[in-house]
Amino acid sequence: MFKSRRVQIILVIVLLIIVGVGGYFVFAASSNTQQIQDQTASENTVHTLSPGAIGLKLEASSDHKKIRFTIAKASDIKAIEYELMYDANSTAQEKSEGATAKVQRGITGQANITPGSGTYQSSWLILGSQSANVVRYDTGVTSVSITLKITKTNNKVYQVLDKLSL
Repeated sequence: MFKSRRVQIILVIVLLIIVGVGGYFVFAASSNTQQIQDQTASENTVHTLSPGAIGLKLEASSDHKKIRFTIAKASDIKAIEYELMYDANSTAQEKSEGATAKVQRGITGQANITPGSGTYQSSWLILGSQSANVVRYDTGVTSVSITLKITKTNNKVYQVLDKLSL
């Protein structure tokens, strides 16, 4: 009986060690998974910057048919995605298809910035459409808004919003 009692005690101790070590690994794995999820969430967070923080300037051509933007503080920016949105008068075709008097239009694009460059200026963005060298400008545009998605050289992503009245 003493031998079997000693064996029982040893088995219980071994079993407790196995359960304890297994529980530690389960806890450590779940803790590591949480850390990875937290890190991924913080990497995917888009922060907001003011237009002044990057020296953003929106300008319209003298005839108000084109827009461009300039970023004066572009030295730590490596990429830009932009979306320019505005309301314009519906065309006759759009009205015949049931559109309201005003329709929303947009222009999207992107640019890679040479690291260390001080200033970035977009090309003129036409408020309208161009096909086969024929440009049809939109009418009734009174303001434009722009959303920039800025990727800095440290890979952090920021959003900048601005608006220009015409």
